[in-house]
Amino acid sequence: MCGRYTLKAKGVDLQRELHLDHEPVLEPRYNIAPTQAAPVQLDQNPRELVMARWGFTPQWAKDFHEGAKHINARAESLAEKRMFSSALAHARCLVPCDGFYEWRHHGKQATPLFIHAPEHPIQTMGGVWTAWRSPEGLEVVTFSIITTPADAMISRIHTRMPLFVAPGAREAWLSSSTSAAEVQALLHRGADASFTAFEVGTHVNHVAFDDPRCLEPAKAVQLELL
Repeated sequence: MCGRYTLKAKGVDLQRELHLDHEPVLEPRYNIAPTQAAPVQLDQNPRELVMARWGFTPQWAKDFHEGAKHINARAESLAEKRMFSSALAHARCLVPCDGFYEWRHHGKQATPLFIHAPEHPIQTMGGVWTAWRSPEGLEVVTFSIITTPADAMISRIHTRMPLFVAPGAREAWLSSSTSAAEVQALLHRGADASFTAFEVGTHVNHVAFDDPRCLEPAKAVQLELL
């Protein structure tokens, strides 16, 4: 799965990497958590980043808090699920990040790790989005990050990982002219980047903390506390 991630890249680097019309003005994020707002590239206007709420809220939901149950969507069953099938066909998005957190479990103990691709620091996770409208007419854009079976490296930590859309496939992922068969091929295409992981301190466990300490290697955190 994907339950936390980072986006601390500079706006100028995001503009260049994602081919945006304008340099986005964003605060660095070290611990983006479900139900929080985060920048995404929507298929309806891929030349800009928009803020959206993490947690897919279907249009028929009575309130947007329903989205907290749907932060991830499994690639294998997306096309068959009523909640996501239309979005997969007509409302795909890219979620930029420079890494994500996963917890390795040892009995009752959970160790947080940061997973990233050092040679390709800006990555894009594939997602689906929707616009939920409240009874009062307030519109909220929400999204879910698609997950796939973990690759050989990440499977040592967790069974699932985000769907990473390679730079050469981003245009197709966001294009309305991409066929259903091509979308399915992108869903099952492995990540092009080579990922690595390192253990971080438990500072990241708390969603209220969103600062550089979230990324400090565990040993550095432990020494600081002595």
